[in-house]
Amino acid sequence: MHPDLVITGARLRDPARGLDQVADITVRGTAVAAIEESAAGKAGEKAPAGARLLSADAPGRYVLPGLIDMHAHVAAGALTPGAGMECCEPDTVGVRSGVTAIVDAGSLGAAHAGVFARYIMPRAATALLCYLNVATHAHETPDPVDVRTPGDIDPGLVTAVIGRNPGLVRGLKLRLVGPAVLSGGEDLIRRSTALARTHGLPLMVHVGDRTVTSPPAAARMTEVARYLAGALDPGDIVTHACTPHPGGPGRPGSPVFDAFLAARQRGVIMDAALGRNHFSAQTARLQRGAGLAADTISTDLTRAGESFHSLAECMSKLMAVGYSFADVIRMTTDAPARAVGAAAAFGTVAAGREANLTIVDLVPGQFRFTDALGAVFHGREAVRPVCAVRAGELFEAGPGPHPWGWLPASA
Repeated sequence: MHPDLVITGARLRDPARGLDQVADITVRGTAVAAIEESAAGKAGEKAPAGARLLSADAPGRYVLPGLIDMHAHVAAGALTPGAGMECCEPDTVGVRSGVTAIVDAGSLGAAHAGVFARYIMPRAATALLCYLNVATHAHETPDPVDVRTPGDIDPGLVTAVIGRNPGLVRGLKLRLVGPAVLSGGEDLIRRSTALARTHGLPLMVHVGDRTVTSPPAAARMTEVARYLAGALDPGDIVTHACTPHPGGPGRPGSPVFDAFLAARQRGVIMDAALGRNHFSAQTARLQRGAGLAADTISTDLTRAGESFHSLAECMSKLMAVGYSFADVIRMTTDAPARAVGAAAAFGTVAAGREANLTIVDLVPGQFRFTDALGAVFHGREAVRPVCAVRAGELFEAGPGPHPWGWLPASA
């Protein structure tokens, strides 16, 4: 067992418990042993013999509950490089990015799900949760469409995977993209929601299809989106909520905006999931102003996005469109912990709980971002990960996604 860790002078922000205080945090083994009011210059005197001391009193430095990325793709090795979707190494975008828990959001369908528990989870220090893709073969080919026909959703196989892998599947994932959605999206939604209800699991639905460009196809996606908004239950998740592409909630005044607003009001979770192609800064601003604020922030990271964004950068982008630092902390800690049923281990910092913490710097500056439509927008603050504590083990942040490190490009 590693020696005690004492984090001194920590500006602790914990939305779940309403905490904003300067504290010394003692970690013993895998758990938080104590959170005490910080006594400047005295922490080292009261630290247990042999304990590691980590000062967190730098200007702009905060200690947070461990960050959670509730939509990423980290099944590296489960799909064949060059053929299937290339996923990230869990710890590269996890603990080495200040993220202590990740939901793999549908990288694998029933055909490959067993690989996740046997080979991916055991070699990751980052906590991993699995959302099973309802499409049996999901992302194993270069085709970006995973549900090609209704038969690709096989209830018997999903049931078998859930039964033979107890505790593995924490939710289901449906991607509403491709010709099958245009021809029968309502049927795909019915099949997927029925599976989720049968097994008592939340359903995460990818909205927004960037391949849809013709007005008739866009109008058809609007019909499907309206049906989706009415079909989802409290606790289900709309991911890519700020997408500019057909099939999403859109902006105030769009034909489906009010339907998604009503869905959120009855408990459907809106996840920003920026990804490479699914974030419009103007859409995000207008949605927030009209009451359809995102509930959570995630990355939708695959290998193709590792070189330019991270969960910390996604937090910075949301701040640039009007969310506060307090908002984005909540959206990456308490809110996703509750959304994915992981609040017993994640989302807050308290004595006796597993020690899952993230230390970040809030850095002032002039930062430049580009959204999925090529629009440039700017922010005055950015989040930079410093380190993570996962089940008591300390991990320093890696080199960052940019050649210059973690911070976004300067304006």
